[in-house]
Amino acid sequence: MNAMTEKISIIVPVYKVERSLLCAALDSIRAQSYTDWECILVDDGTPDDGGAVCDDYAAQDARFRVIHTENQGVSAARNTGLAAATGAYVTFVDSD
Repeated sequence: MNAMTEKISIIVPVYKVERSLLCAALDSIRAQSYTDWECILVDDGTPDDGGAVCDDYAAQDARFRVIHTENQGVSAARNTGLAAATGAYVTFVDSD
């Protein structure tokens, strides 16, 4: 198989990011022409409404998955996403 037929896992750690920036990032992912992807949103215990925003995207599009964790930092959030990834390829996107 080649990259054009395999799933891509996109991992997005979410912590204290302005709502408009988070939505812009997630809208950009959703608008991609390549459609065989999953987006793992790792709510790293953010104290704002970032977790709720993630839940909203997951409710609207099954390719978005949310993992809620206690705050452990961006490296731990990325590792959490890696453990849940099912794609043949993995990439990281900052939430802002």
